[in-house]
Amino acid sequence: MVNLKLNESYIDFRNKLPKTFNFEDNKSKIILLENTFGTINLNIKENIEINIIVLFLPSKEKSQKDFNLNFNLSKNSSLNLKISNIANYDCNDNFTINLNEENTAVEFYNATIINKNFKKNSIINSVHKARNSYSNIRTYEVLKDTSKGFIRCISDIKKGSNQAEAHQELRLLVLDKKAKADSDPVLLIDENDIVASHANAIGMLDPDQIFYLLSRGLNETQAQELIINGYFEPVFQEIEDEQLLNYLKQQLKGMI
Repeated sequence: MVNLKLNESYIDFRNKLPKTFNFEDNKSKIILLENTFGTINLNIKENIEINIIVLFLPSKEKSQKDFNLNFNLSKNSSLNLKISNIANYDCNDNFTINLNEENTAVEFYNATIINKNFKKNSIINSVHKARNSYSNIRTYEVLKDTSKGFIRCISDIKKGSNQAEAHQELRLLVLDKKAKADSDPVLLIDENDIVASHANAIGMLDPDQIFYLLSRGLNETQAQELIINGYFEPVFQEIEDEQLLNYLKQQLKGMI
């Protein structure tokens, strides 16, 4: 466990996960998850615009952990959610974003790495329940060794959610032949006046990209690290705490 000087920007759920937590102002938050797991409802009140980072940290307790994080957005609220999963255990992480009322929006970005023989399954569900709701889901997963990863992304646009907009982008990067990746993009649409799209890709590192980096003086390991760090950079660049940032980068480097 990393020792942090906790302040009001942190929400420390490493050893205790409550059933409910409310966000009632616009202050950015960092949620720490480590040893405990379970289900939590995260409620964002009306007219709130908030940035939230969720960090799945390595744990000494290597048993499988199941997380269910339900974000509930009220009228005129928006959520910029960024996630880093560098956990060293089997993990099922389920994110549900309920766009409950009109003029709600979520920008969702997730970066996950899996190594050794660990398994991680993710379900991301954006549920549009009202008009003029917006979701943009981007998730990136890196798999090494004999690990297994699965992502299901669901954009569920309910009847009455006219003028809704929903987008998905799933990218899974497989670094070793014995690693296995699978993904399932799903669009459930029960309304006509909407915009929806999805992109999905599973593959190895781009040989041309590696060749370019090698020609610039990097070795193959350094080139691989640079590419993978790029997936996590949108999360890391939001973290101002140097101690925490250095810890995350060291853990990521060890997993690569």
